[in-house]
Amino acid sequence: MTSEMTTSKRNLPGNLYPDFVTIVDELIELVDQVQLENLRKDFHTRLRMTLSQPERAELVEDLWDFFYDWCLFEKQIPANVEKLSSNIRGLWNQLQQGNLRGLYSVQKINDEGLKLKELFTGKSHFVARKYDSDFLGLQKGDLIEGRLIDDGSGKSDSSAFVRRPSYHPVEVHDYIKTKVKQFKKEKDFETYQSWLWLLVGMYLKYRMYEHMPIEKIYDDNSRI
Repeated sequence: MTSEMTTSKRNLPGNLYPDFVTIVDELIELVDQVQLENLRKDFHTRLRMTLSQPERAELVEDLWDFFYDWCLFEKQIPANVEKLSSNIRGLWNQLQQGNLRGLYSVQKINDEGLKLKELFTGKSHFVARKYDSDFLGLQKGDLIEGRLIDDGSGKSDSSAFVRRPSYHPVEVHDYIKTKVKQFKKEKDFETYQSWLWLLVGMYLKYRMYEHMPIEKIYDDNSRI
């Protein structure tokens, strides 16, 4: 099964969290372009990807969304931008405090939304369905990586995705679960979080290089 066939059958929530978009839009205007380019180089190195852009538009969009996620939450760029408006700074403070990035197993899916279980922590989360097309094709047992934030509904267990999550096909579930089991055994949450970026890189390359065997991409030593 090619990556196009796999990903097209799963309609992950496509809308970005509004506050995330607002912050990114202002950062693009304020952050020095040389700094952004250097950050992009570091990001691609982290994902073990070349700087060349994918040909398909949806892949380019996903790649940039992952990059801005990395800039905001991993590199904490907003904290060092003096000209950031007070409104945006307030949004940033709220967003960074409540977010949780992880690898989630789909426990249940229905008309109300998606029940997830984070593989490392074992904690359960719920993501409400906003549109009829949300989560179409997803099923129990699927694995997705994403960053969750309180959805503002007032319900303690209700979350929303900050950006579009990455989906990882069943062929690599054993590899992924073995890795997570290793991190849990060593109680190494920090390395687990770092490894998730490699997993994102594998996901993107899986979609970019449809001719490559998936086991050649989802591999710790892969240099594809």
